[in-house]
Amino acid sequence: MFSKSASLKSNPFFILSLVLVVLLSQFTLYPSTSSAAGGPNLTLGKTITASGQADVYTPNNVKDGNPTTYWESTNNAFPQWIQVDLGANTSFDQIVLKLPAGWETRTQTLSVQGSTNGSTFTNIVGSAGYVFNPAIAGNSVTINFASTNTRYVRLNLTGNTAWPAAQLSEFEIYGAATEPPPTTPPPTGNNIAPSKPITASSVTQSFVASNANDNNTSTYWEGGSNPSQLTLDLLANQNVTSIVLKLNPASDWATRTQTIQVLGHNQDTTTFSNLVAAQTYTFNPSTGNTVTIPVTATVKRLQLNITTNSGAPAGQIAEFQVYGTPVPNPDLTISGMSSSPASPIESNAITLNANVSNIGNAGSPASSVNFYLNNQLAGSAPVSALPAGQSTTVSLNVGNKNAGSYIISSKIDESNTVIELNDANNAYSNPSPLVVSAVPSSDLIATATWNPSNPSAGNTVTFTANLKNEGNVASAGGAHAITLTLKNASGTTIQTLNGSYSGAIAAGQSVSVNMGTWTAVNGGYTVTTTVAADANEVSIKQTNNTSTTSLYTGRGANMPFTVIEAELPSNVTNGTKLAPNFTPGDFAGEASGRSAVHLDATGEYVEFTLTSPANAFVLRNAVAENTTGTVTIYANGTNKGKFNVSSKFSYLYASPTTLGRLGYDNAGTKAYWLYEDSQLMLDQVYPAGTKIKIQKEAGDVSWIYVDMIETENVAPAATNPDPSKYVQVSASKSIEQALNEFRQDATKKGIFIPAGTWTINSKIFIYGRATEIIGAGPWHTKLTAPQDQSNTDVGFNIAATANGSTIKDLSAWGNYIYRQDGPGKFIDGNGMQNVTIQNVWAEHFVCLYWGVNSSNNTFKNNRIKNTFADGINMTNGSSNNIIDNNYSRGAGDDAFALFSASDAGGSYNTGNKYTNLTAVCVRRAAAFAVYGGSDNLFQNLYGADTLTYPGITISSYSFGYNTLGFGDVDTVFDGITLDRTGGDFWTSVGADDKINDYQNFGAIWFYVGDRTFKNVVVKNVDINNSVYFGLMFQTMYPNALAMQNVRVENVNINNPVRYGIKLVARAEQGQGPVVGSASFKNVKVNNPGVSAIYGESLSPNFTVNRVSGNNW
Repeated sequence: MFSKSASLKSNPFFILSLVLVVLLSQFTLYPSTSSAAGGPNLTLGKTITASGQADVYTPNNVKDGNPTTYWESTNNAFPQWIQVDLGANTSFDQIVLKLPAGWETRTQTLSVQGSTNGSTFTNIVGSAGYVFNPAIAGNSVTINFASTNTRYVRLNLTGNTAWPAAQLSEFEIYGAATEPPPTTPPPTGNNIAPSKPITASSVTQSFVASNANDNNTSTYWEGGSNPSQLTLDLLANQNVTSIVLKLNPASDWATRTQTIQVLGHNQDTTTFSNLVAAQTYTFNPSTGNTVTIPVTATVKRLQLNITTNSGAPAGQIAEFQVYGTPVPNPDLTISGMSSSPASPIESNAITLNANVSNIGNAGSPASSVNFYLNNQLAGSAPVSALPAGQSTTVSLNVGNKNAGSYIISSKIDESNTVIELNDANNAYSNPSPLVVSAVPSSDLIATATWNPSNPSAGNTVTFTANLKNEGNVASAGGAHAITLTLKNASGTTIQTLNGSYSGAIAAGQSVSVNMGTWTAVNGGYTVTTTVAADANEVSIKQTNNTSTTSLYTGRGANMPFTVIEAELPSNVTNGTKLAPNFTPGDFAGEASGRSAVHLDATGEYVEFTLTSPANAFVLRNAVAENTTGTVTIYANGTNKGKFNVSSKFSYLYASPTTLGRLGYDNAGTKAYWLYEDSQLMLDQVYPAGTKIKIQKEAGDVSWIYVDMIETENVAPAATNPDPSKYVQVSASKSIEQALNEFRQDATKKGIFIPAGTWTINSKIFIYGRATEIIGAGPWHTKLTAPQDQSNTDVGFNIAATANGSTIKDLSAWGNYIYRQDGPGKFIDGNGMQNVTIQNVWAEHFVCLYWGVNSSNNTFKNNRIKNTFADGINMTNGSSNNIIDNNYSRGAGDDAFALFSASDAGGSYNTGNKYTNLTAVCVRRAAAFAVYGGSDNLFQNLYGADTLTYPGITISSYSFGYNTLGFGDVDTVFDGITLDRTGGDFWTSVGADDKINDYQNFGAIWFYVGDRTFKNVVVKNVDINNSVYFGLMFQTMYPNALAMQNVRVENVNINNPVRYGIKLVARAEQGQGPVVGSASFKNVKVNNPGVSAIYGESLSPNFTVNRVSGNNW
């Protein structure tokens, strides 16, 4: 506003305007000096509407209590109006209008009008001019009138001498002064409400129901709208004498009235009945902001039904106190536990005992005790009816247990079928663990691996059995027979392979056994591996001699290259194979397959066997920091040259507590993102069966970790498909010059970039009309950012006038060495439509593409490697895009994502199809992620080796942006394989189930954030060897929104390190437990490290709906 005033003051007619103001003042009203009427400002918290607004000067500014903000109507369009909806007919006799104190004097002409229905208005005060003078009453005007009773109060403004619009910073309404009602003496006795369950019909922001019985008047509950209900469960009948309702007594809480009805019911029913009829109660800080309501009733639950609040649009209660005495009821508790035998070994059957007492003042009906081992239900035992003051001991045989330490606990009447005086004392945790000692025995476990790890139809799949002795004595000598059975989805045996290992296997030793091969056919399979019982293996140790895992062929992208892991047993090496782990910043933990081969002496090598013809190779490797050098490649024993290897794009630093900045700052104590790619094309095509050896020679780098190779049979460089239609780039004709020539000739289709390395120094703009940009193939046409620079923003920017364009058959090599949000996308094009990006290979960018309101585009057959953020992310209403048959490795954020934000325009992301995608070695975040949206499909996916996050993130978190949650049409994930996904990120101070300093993530993360989470289907999924859990369900607090209509179907969770399913009770202090429900059908958890499910008993507001076909 000051800029507007200054412009007026600089006007030569300013003096004349002052003269006019003086003259007009003879016919206007100055502010009344009478004081405001009694009671609170009735405008606060009410709905404000207006005929219009200018710029950002919204009507709601007149009720924010801040005289520096203001409403301004549409300019040059008198008359204008602004009105307050008081919510109900209300008596008032005074209005106070304010402008910012620093504004110059002006007169506004207005009338005050009222309406009971919001459509028919009559004058309360007729039209008059009111002078706003900063020297009088702080630039405010007070309008007094006879008390009137109405609901809608409107100011109709017809003039303003200082600006061509209506302007108000505050619009305050006051009622007639009233005598405060007589106070009720405070009740005697104790408040029985604290810590009791309390719920609300609605909440506003973080003002949740539990604030109303936390013994703290500085916190409070506030409903979302009226009527609003607050319900307190006293858990058992109480003879109630009164309730006390409190608001914060601080003076900044203005006096207000609330209309409140009290209802209740006893423990024999669930139907509420009226206890105290609705009345209007005054909350006044000068009298403690407290209301006492006498109640005489025997109730288990009490409810406040609040229909009006003069200070806010819904009910507000800081403390809901209840005074009374308990009615006689039982009170069941567990006073101690024991086990028999007290010091068992693995071969002993174990009995758990619990001492149950009724310490109440009435007899208890029959109930049951649930026994737990390591917080997982072990079984239940019945408890007979128990008179008051009596005790009994109940027992449960839990059978044999493996060696280890077990926390034993129990809960009486966990289902709360018995009404008790106190439900809070029903659980008991034994102070000493149950320790089961090992028996002397071998313990043979056989697990299967295969190569390639994600096969497609026609691949020759080689199976290997890893045979490990996890016992404490060596196995017997002789042959150890192993059988591997491959069954299809209908359970029919497709192939049986047999193998054997001869000789003793020491405790802790592992050996590999080649089991044979199979020609892959697309589909889902079960791989069952069984080792024969060993002569030194006692019976309890034979239960794990069979392992089962899932194999699905044909999932993910079908790319022209084959991946061969360096650590495979079929390879030959004299280097060092790394033991697998899941640790970021570790050369094994960050490797594909979580292992690699280390070569650190001249002559050390790893030798691969080609499974298909190849002449081009990509070597994923890690070398020492600040290193550039070579490593040698041999084909069938002949030296064929060297890979150039470098650490230029690796070694990104962070600290374990600052992983959220990983990729941005490159500052911290630990190096991450250790691996990089090198490319080499040889002089001929080598047939399948050729031995390709990567060897460290004299003059090569001092050491190297070899992770994998990609092998590919690359066709010769393509030529210009039609020189008459495609302008050809050359040494004398740059890409920009070719594009200009194309734009000037309407007969041309686009440009052709032949084989070669073409440096681009900035973004190339595509505009004018649809343009085709074609290369000779990604191995041949290479667009490169200046390699002596870093973080140069290069690539293509596609304007709306070039919708329908195509870019294909080329590669792009960026020079990004850290993340910057904004630049760094190879393809720019907000709002682009009908664009095709095909057979593009992009490395060392921030993203391939981040789409804003971009629709009907196609991304297919692309390779996206070593990016600092997402591979492809669609946001802000991007819809009906096809993301098909793309491969991502080394993404620095979600590899393939949908983010349904609206901060830059747009609405729900809808109708997108993410199909046939592979995302591996994701360095930060998930392989596949969706944040809201509706009617989107993720299908036929393969994800592996995420370093920190889940394989799939399904989240409704906004990240502080203006976003939309999930819509009314299902978001579907269908046909997915996830290998070794999950990880550690963020901190976990105050977490339950805490095993390290991080939050632990599973393979699939269902996260209810601060937006709606509903209508999600996950089906036909195989999760193998997840880092911690298979499925993980979590809720963000204080929002505590409920997960709705989530369906999980036909999911196999094989060998999770901890749990098949985790319900997060507390991710960190104050974050949990999960809220809502999910249904499970044909969900199988096989060989969990700890248990099939965790957290069910710790998540009382989450329903696990076991539909059918589950094994847990």
